[in-house]
Amino acid sequence: MKKTCVALLFLLFTLVGCLEIDAQDVTIRFDEEADRIDLHVVYRGLFAEGGNGSDRDPLGKAVKDLALARETGEVAFWCNWPLAFDLTRDYPAPVKAMLAHMDVENGALFTDPQGVLCGQQFVRVRDAKAFVKKLNTVVELWAQAQLLTGTTGHGGKHAWDADTKELVREFLRSGEKMLVVEAGRLEVRLPFSAKDHAWFKDQIEQHFMNNMPREIVRRLGVAERRAGGGDPGDTQVLDAAVQVAGSQLRNELRRSSSSRFFWDNDWSITREMELTRIGLGVFGSKELRIKKSADGLYHAALQTRLRADGVAIEDGLPEQELERRFDAFGTRDAELPPKLAALRGKSPKDSKDPKDAGK
Repeated sequence: MKKTCVALLFLLFTLVGCLEIDAQDVTIRFDEEADRIDLHVVYRGLFAEGGNGSDRDPLGKAVKDLALARETGEVAFWCNWPLAFDLTRDYPAPVKAMLAHMDVENGALFTDPQGVLCGQQFVRVRDAKAFVKKLNTVVELWAQAQLLTGTTGHGGKHAWDADTKELVREFLRSGEKMLVVEAGRLEVRLPFSAKDHAWFKDQIEQHFMNNMPREIVRRLGVAERRAGGGDPGDTQVLDAAVQVAGSQLRNELRRSSSSRFFWDNDWSITREMELTRIGLGVFGSKELRIKKSADGLYHAALQTRLRADGVAIEDGLPEQELERRFDAFGTRDAELPPKLAALRGKSPKDSKDPKDAGK
């Protein structure tokens, strides 16, 4: 049982393969009266990633990955990591019960006004209050397992102190929830001792410091390689191979997607006695918008291949049209992708060729 609990969340974590996403926007609308949550997931800069020796044909693999994702409706957040889920997969019972509330609809593949290949999905959470309750159950099981086994972080395994263990037990006994979902805002509540709160902050710092320099090195190294005629899909760059001039540093720090997250999104971290709150979004807002900025790794080879294969791609969709389509999704049921529809005993409403689905 302990091993199952530890695995509950991590079984959701899956990589798509050679298909990568350069940037992403997620819009979340919580309709409390209808007891429903709608999400609009926009993938900006779909490209084939290679160079790590894992596949001899990364472009062909990316095409297959995309076709499979559109067949199943797999949804990915933040460039496939840390979270991706496929409603056609089999998960442990608590996760399965939670995901049963979700529907996915694939939107069109399209290019933005700058010609970058993008995709979009619409996600519906039915009976949202029950969904959030089940989600909290999954989180609580995972948290309790972490208290027993310790948590692997930067610097190795961290053993939670006795005060945190008691705080978590009291918090859960009181009926408080570790995850609160409301219109325009998400909040994670973590019953930490002062010592474990300090460790948690250190983990955020270590994650930021590990990722931000790496993002800068990859972007500059890949740009230099492409300028020299190298494989555009090779995004593997050795840190020592890139020198960053002092005159570049300010701009590169500003462009780092890890750095941009703190300035492109409304977030907060609040420390109370024996409780740490992490908030994302704005109280009273009608929707929550989360932005992951571009890493600068996009290239057009995948778009060229898809067009050659006859896959439908809408050209030059403006932001207003994307928002209009999300509004329209809120007025109807989701049109499930083929594999998910078959699993649930339904027929996809869109009977057109799968290449043209999702317009």
